[in-house]
Amino acid sequence: MQKQFLRTVLLAILTVLCLARHAAASVLIDFGDPNTAHLLSQFAALEHGAGEEPMRILQLGDSHTGGDYFTQALREHFQQRFGDAGIGWLTPGYVKNQRSAQVLMRMGGQWKTRVSRSEPDNFPLGGVVNQGAPGASIEIVPKLPLNGLLRVSVWSRRPANAAVGGWKLTFPDGEVRDLPAPYGDDWQLSYVIGNGAAQNSLLLQASGNPPELGGIAVDTISPGVTVDALGIVGATQKVITQWQPGAMKEQLGWRQPDLLILSYGTNEAFDNRFDTEAYRAELHRTIRQLRAAAPHAAILIVGAPNAGKKSGYGERMGCKYDLPRALRTVQSIQRQVAEEERSLYWDWAAAMGGVCAMQQFTETNPPLARPDLVHFTEEGYARSGTSLFNALMDFYKKSM
Repeated sequence: MQKQFLRTVLLAILTVLCLARHAAASVLIDFGDPNTAHLLSQFAALEHGAGEEPMRILQLGDSHTGGDYFTQALREHFQQRFGDAGIGWLTPGYVKNQRSAQVLMRMGGQWKTRVSRSEPDNFPLGGVVNQGAPGASIEIVPKLPLNGLLRVSVWSRRPANAAVGGWKLTFPDGEVRDLPAPYGDDWQLSYVIGNGAAQNSLLLQASGNPPELGGIAVDTISPGVTVDALGIVGATQKVITQWQPGAMKEQLGWRQPDLLILSYGTNEAFDNRFDTEAYRAELHRTIRQLRAAAPHAAILIVGAPNAGKKSGYGERMGCKYDLPRALRTVQSIQRQVAEEERSLYWDWAAAMGGVCAMQQFTETNPPLARPDLVHFTEEGYARSGTSLFNALMDFYKKSM
């Protein structure tokens, strides 16, 4: 019994050491992104107190982004080092199986949620729309104190041939402000400025028949960093092709991100009908579309993380369970496209520790991965987000 216990402890120690050794080798690769110098100068300006404008980091992705655990680790590290510029861009209300690490969304009245993963129809950037019935409301409850001067931005549109009202926004200090109704069926921005107060809520209420709601941003008017997490559970990178190009261009022009992170690949890896050449072509098109819409942003492709497949046909790599059939192909294409499109690239699977890492993550104490061998625990996401932050900061340090 004692020998078995010692063997278990030794195996756990060896697993942790193995994972740590591989993770240390994961670095950020710059394949010649034209906006790397701008990104690094933004870091330097904020670090030395010379930055006057906030730094915007925006991540698009699947459930790894939609859960906001990975991005929360990034957010905390960036804001601790470079300053806090607010909550940032949020999905427009509660979306099933997704969360924000920064706020609770309490939906009042009746709402209908549309997600671009299953409905290709006039979506804004992020691919989620909420349509409220008359009198509907959203209470945005911050999980941390929300103080200082705030800019609250709302993206909405009037459905074709529909008469709609605007919104009323109650700030945490009790001030009520009106946001005008959109005047057309394109996505439009309205914003108001007011004061935060302690940990009180923001309340967005429909005035009359509400327009469709496509995004909310809560920013402080100060230097620092925001990390926007716009993820959709179950999405593949192809979902971006279902977003309205004009809206994407306008919204990215408004947000002016300094770093765009593209983090897909897990759902493609499990697709038994995965089309290699179609995926490669779509990824090229997406990078070029984002580059055209956000010409000053550096683009970072995050390679799909390691995963395991408990049943069905997969790829045998000497692990307890097979790899998803297309995982290594997806990862290879992501790196190739990053090189061909001259973007930044980070190998998430290498940071985890190799081809069997996800299975090893389930055996650590506490576990770093869930039993499905696809998703991480909160600790696992925090570790991965920290790994990416460290890779970015190592790259920044070496460039100075």
